[in-house]
Amino acid sequence: MISQAGIDQARLAEIARRARMSTGQVMYYFATKEHILLDTLAWCEHQDTQARRAALREITGAWGQLDCFTRRYLPASRADPSWIMWMEAWARAPHSADVARFLDDLICPWRDDLAKIIQAGAGEGIFSPRAPAEFPLTYCALLDGLAIVYLRQMPDLTPGRLAELALAAARTQLARPGQTQPPGPPPEATPPARPDPPQPG
Repeated sequence: MISQAGIDQARLAEIARRARMSTGQVMYYFATKEHILLDTLAWCEHQDTQARRAALREITGAWGQLDCFTRRYLPASRADPSWIMWMEAWARAPHSADVARFLDDLICPWRDDLAKIIQAGAGEGIFSPRAPAEFPLTYCALLDGLAIVYLRQMPDLTPGRLAELALAAARTQLARPGQTQPPGPPPEATPPARPDPPQPG
């Protein structure tokens, strides 16, 4: 419902109906619709983290892992439910320190996983040892910006093109002198960046 109409337009009665609960039961667990938004986003992020880490374990080579990370971070489509919830939550963060802290905590696993990729790549001599320490922060910010442009301003861009732009920027900071990044997997072999999370129950 959040991805279809936005949390402000979602009716508690309809949320309860789809969850096979009464409105009173929903309100018992969630004091406000904002709590529903944030807890649903946190649940989706938990699913994303498990799937991402499982996928990264199957990939050898830091460039391949960075490619996988990038495509999973970016929206799979303009209707990507996780990204719609992130945008709804971001709109509330400037007016609530609690929401801002909550969202900072949610993004930490992404940055932590990226930092591990960069550290492993530098240790193996794949990435430049001079890769900036703040790369996880700046790269995730770049991905956020590209995603927002795709979702709201330039819908003719494709998720694959977004990944190409991001990885090109990463090469300028991570590649060793004279190094060429191996090509990523062909588009048809690339899984959706953020598959729709399985529904509970």
